[in-house]
Amino acid sequence: MNLEFVRALDIEKVEKIRNRLEWFHSNYGYFEKYYPGNHFAIKDQKVLDCDRSLDTLLERLQIRDYRDSIAVEFVYPRS
Repeated sequence: MNLEFVRALDIEKVEKIRNRLEWFHSNYGYFEKYYPGNHFAIKDQKVLDCDRSLDTLLERLQIRDYRDSIAVEFVYPRS
């Protein structure tokens, strides 16, 4: 595998994560209102799952293949 190919794959992964996080943060108000104090797993502008416990969420996801990354974010309760 040449380095340029690996670099291109890494850039693509970073772009996907960036897009997922941008989508999540553009909808943060909704999540904050209805799901405060939860961790969210996001992929392709969709919520895969959420849970108050990060460990429980990650266990349920059973991630085995890290080539197609999933963004995980936490929604803080309003103070």
